[in-house]
Amino acid sequence: MRDRKVELSNLASDGDSDAEFAQREKSCIDDAIPQIPIDNRILYYGRDRRDFRFLSHFHPSPILIDGTNWPTVEHYYQSQKSPDQAYVAAILAAGRPGRAKRLAAAPDAPRRISKDSWFKTHAIAPRADWHDVKLDIMRRADRAKYAQNADLAVLLLATGDAELIEDAPSEPFWGIGADGDGLNWAGRILMEIRAELRRNSALPQPYNSRDQEETDQC
Repeated sequence: MRDRKVELSNLASDGDSDAEFAQREKSCIDDAIPQIPIDNRILYYGRDRRDFRFLSHFHPSPILIDGTNWPTVEHYYQSQKSPDQAYVAAILAAGRPGRAKRLAAAPDAPRRISKDSWFKTHAIAPRADWHDVKLDIMRRADRAKYAQNADLAVLLLATGDAELIEDAPSEPFWGIGADGDGLNWAGRILMEIRAELRRNSALPQPYNSRDQEETDQC
């Protein structure tokens, strides 16, 4: 497999336009696969963010689902919290994934989280079954991301057998939380998608960390 590299930009400042933000993030992809950390764990939110930012749900990766184009996985995921068309339109219009997330905040969350909540502003509740369906919604979005963005599929496969971990201290469900004992559902779903890609891909199998060590010694 031809080597590729993800070189990740710093997060764009609030002064950047949406186009500049997307360009900076999309300029990540270069000509060599990032080296897998020696512990065979990719902590893509914090420790290993520079090389593996593409694994984030915030990474610019256009996806088409049910006839609508979404700029990121995060936009699509947050849009599914309500069938209200005004809400869906507000999420779609949110330039940044962070803005989409803030709009989608639960109305009863602490004020620092809910102050921009579309639900709070409009006195409308999110769908009642959200916690029952959100994992499958994320699976659908991640599956679309890597099925529809071939360059990202190559990079995901190139993570080999490394454990993918969202080391976000404030995310005990999607990440590992502050104590490191969180559920890491974001990373677990990415590993599910990686396994699906590997089963269905005609590409050569990516090397794993042990293969990499042997290559480094040549």
